[in-house]
Amino acid sequence: MRLRHPRLGVVLLILTVGTSALQADQPIFNEMPRWDDGWGIQFVEQYRHESDLMSGGKTIGPGLSEDVHLLHVEGVYTWDKSVRVTAKLPLVLDARRELLTETGETFTQRDEGIGDATLALPLKRYFNLDGRSGSWTLAPQIRIPLADKDEYHIYDGAWGQGLWVGYETETHRYIFAAGASAWFFGSEEPFQSSASVDLGLNFQVFGTSGHLKWETDFIFEDDGTEKLYVGPRLYLKITDTVHFQTMFKKEIHSRRNQLDHGNGSFASLGIGFVY
Repeated sequence: MRLRHPRLGVVLLILTVGTSALQADQPIFNEMPRWDDGWGIQFVEQYRHESDLMSGGKTIGPGLSEDVHLLHVEGVYTWDKSVRVTAKLPLVLDARRELLTETGETFTQRDEGIGDATLALPLKRYFNLDGRSGSWTLAPQIRIPLADKDEYHIYDGAWGQGLWVGYETETHRYIFAAGASAWFFGSEEPFQSSASVDLGLNFQVFGTSGHLKWETDFIFEDDGTEKLYVGPRLYLKITDTVHFQTMFKKEIHSRRNQLDHGNGSFASLGIGFVY
């Protein structure tokens, strides 16, 4: 199935992020809603650039890049503040990668269309201490194959089962979060795990509250792929209804199995609405 309007995401938002491998985050930007029968929807436009063609830990095609432009449409419904369900649907607006033939010539492959959907059931346990609050989260997830299995595809088109465990705590000034996830796929796609650690500051300026965090994300696949990303994330609560987030991350450790693109970075811009 193909998306015939690749500029749709530009109309809804401006630019983007977060590579899909880092989509353990839950709408709305891991923040809302926290009340019975609350619901929300968010749009996150994402752009990823990987600058080199790699094999293992070595660069064999400097400047042979991969560029991926996505729009994530994600929603949440909360029965109460401890039980909610989330749904995520990525749209590949445009994807392009450069490869080498056996004779050393360069050729380009492209992809666009609907990606694989993800359903999750985040279960949270909140706590309040003297001057500090937080939560534990357990989120079983399922990946639903919707993407085409073309020669070049951003999404795997395979069923998957995942589990994410997270911890977050904050004071009036500081915020700390950590989490880990694992994915098992019912095909030849490799097992994938990830871990993240976030440190940040809460603030309030001119009636707008939010936080600025420095995030570290590590991704490992059992085929030998390793990715380590670092970078800032800014979240703003514009009103009780409108929420904004932007992010940029750089890959500082890159290893790919066999032949794949690496040495990447990604950026995103998102807006969410909570009711």
